[in-house]
Amino acid sequence: MKTPVDKEAEQRRIYAEERAAERAREREAAGPKWYIVQCIRGTDRQALDAFERHKIETYYPTVVQMKPMPRRRMSAVQRRSGLTVMQPHDVAIFPRYVFTRFDIRSLGWRDAFEFAGVGGLMCHGGMPVWMPDDAIARVRERCGKPIATTETLRYFFALGEKVIVTHGPFASFPGVVEQAVDLPIEKLDASSRIKVAVQIFGRATPVELEHWQVAKA
Repeated sequence: MKTPVDKEAEQRRIYAEERAAERAREREAAGPKWYIVQCIRGTDRQALDAFERHKIETYYPTVVQMKPMPRRRMSAVQRRSGLTVMQPHDVAIFPRYVFTRFDIRSLGWRDAFEFAGVGGLMCHGGMPVWMPDDAIARVRERCGKPIATTETLRYFFALGEKVIVTHGPFASFPGVVEQAVDLPIEKLDASSRIKVAVQIFGRATPVELEHWQVAKA
């Protein structure tokens, strides 16, 4: 049976071990680390902008998904075709969560969090969870390289590339891209056209087509 002295010694030992473990965690977390921030619904963009203004590095993984174009943005030709016209959109893989990289010992991140209006850091056992750089690198690798907003339609149809007309009066005719639309992908709309030299009865005839009417050969 333990005496009061033994119990007190046991409590001191447990406390010392807990303090040692806490100091070890603090040493391990020293320096900039990647932390997971939980955003309040609808504030992902606000949080990213706030962190950028406070010079905090962020990573918000997205993938490109094709979504139907709203009918109001379609051209008359597209509406008459009865087809579903798709457009590329960036979609968040982890909505309402943002990876942030900072030194938790600094004070500036608290101001950024307050300004961004986020819910806080993901924690385990009362301690913020941080991710090693190689873990973030693996996420980046799995997500693939995102399409930057500066990319143009040439990303899909290179100059001189062989294509097939898929819709309209020249459907099924082969052609070669002569001039692509020079504007960011996210700004594609019904007026975006691509110039193609269509092979009509053995002759190359320049034709301007809407981008959705052409497919790679």
